[in-house]
Amino acid sequence: MATNTESGGFGRFFQRYTKTWMHAVATAGLTAFGLLSFVHRGFVVLALACYIVPPIVLYLTRRGDDAAENSTSPTDAALAEQGEPSGSERIEPEDQSAPESGTDSLGPPPAEPDSRGESGSGDERKSLEEASTADRRPEVETEPEAEPQSEPASEPTADADPSTESTDAAASESKGDEPTGEAGPATQAAAPASEPSDEGEPESEPEWRSADAPTDATLLDAAVAECSSAVAVGEGGVVAGTDGEEWSLLLEDGPAAQGQGLSGVDVTDDGEAAWVAGDGGAVGRLEVESGRHVDYSAPDDRTDNLAGIAVAGGDGEETVLLINGSGEVLRGQYRDGDCRWDEPVQPGSGSSLSDVVLAGAVGYCCDTNDGVFATDDGGRSFERIGIEDADGTPVGIAAEEDGTCHLCTDDGVVHRYDGSRWTPERVCEETLAGIDGVGDRLAVCTADGAIHEREDPTADWERADADAPTGLEAVALGDDLGVAVGDEGTVLERR
Repeated sequence: MATNTESGGFGRFFQRYTKTWMHAVATAGLTAFGLLSFVHRGFVVLALACYIVPPIVLYLTRRGDDAAENSTSPTDAALAEQGEPSGSERIEPEDQSAPESGTDSLGPPPAEPDSRGESGSGDERKSLEEASTADRRPEVETEPEAEPQSEPASEPTADADPSTESTDAAASESKGDEPTGEAGPATQAAAPASEPSDEGEPESEPEWRSADAPTDATLLDAAVAECSSAVAVGEGGVVAGTDGEEWSLLLEDGPAAQGQGLSGVDVTDDGEAAWVAGDGGAVGRLEVESGRHVDYSAPDDRTDNLAGIAVAGGDGEETVLLINGSGEVLRGQYRDGDCRWDEPVQPGSGSSLSDVVLAGAVGYCCDTNDGVFATDDGGRSFERIGIEDADGTPVGIAAEEDGTCHLCTDDGVVHRYDGSRWTPERVCEETLAGIDGVGDRLAVCTADGAIHEREDPTADWERADADAPTGLEAVALGDDLGVAVGDEGTVLERR
């Protein structure tokens, strides 16, 4: 444009303008609002406006003042502070060919009176003399230095991410480069990486917590059928189960529909079926997935109260052990829908048996007279293995196929049997009510609603954070699920 080549044009004006304090303020505004563009895209408009609008307004004001023959415009005053003559004060040098006189031909002419008829002040004449002297020096065309942030950032397109664009613009300004206004492929590809990802995050540690039970009846025993399902039994013949989501009633009044209380439950090795037993010789088999059950009550025509049950083997090849208050063990074999019972055996002196467990062909049972008995033929025969000098009464027993056995007594002590010796270990001062284990993990529950567990035989016993509001009767562990049950339908789960 012509104004850029003329001595008084916009280009010359902008060159002088960049040396003023107003340009410094506008540049600072551009930087500040540009950095705020990641908060809102509207700051881009403010950044452009604070940098572009001031020089345009000042230039137009100067032009208007020149046209009105105003002696000093706001722009000229700002430029004068930098030591340069304004547009109205600049005096073009006279022709070098003019005849010499008493004064220098290039000297300043006499000040002309202003619109009020007064001559210029001494300061104005001094400024004119300095301007004339500066004009006499030959001007050398120099390239203006490139200044960072001298070019305003272009407005980002609608497709670009505002947060990515603001980051790119800030990086470009810090290097003196002009931001493109649209995120490049590399930036767009990197953007999703900043978003949080759930992959690779460590899983939370399982913990005990209360679960909603479908009954208010006291639950006396429980068993984990699979990694995410369990079965519990209790007073009035109640059988409750969970598929890993919610608990529901499977039976309301026992396998024979007579409301006889159930005191024991166990599951097959594959978790497909659960066996329950209780008062009056109540015995039943349930399919865990469908809930369908078959009544096998009064085994071998016996109707005495059954205190517990243990099962080994897979679906359809099950060995069942029942214990009663007379110290007897009744062994049954389930094949093709039929269960046949052997003659009962009496391992001890006839004291009431309190618990029984079976892992393959290896099993144990205990009575209330400090008697602990072991079998290695699936319950056909037993031999006494202890326990001597126990202060408490045995109430629960857990076993593994390698022959390791753990017995809990009502005085807060757990006894470990390694095949030859018993080793006691105090867990707490409260009364223990039940015990179970899976792998190296072992857990016990107490009559006051607490759960104590340890990760392996070398670890310390730790009390779980969650306590039951009432007393607990039994605990059962699986690989991914633990269950503890007790009074008034109390259920705690470990997930």
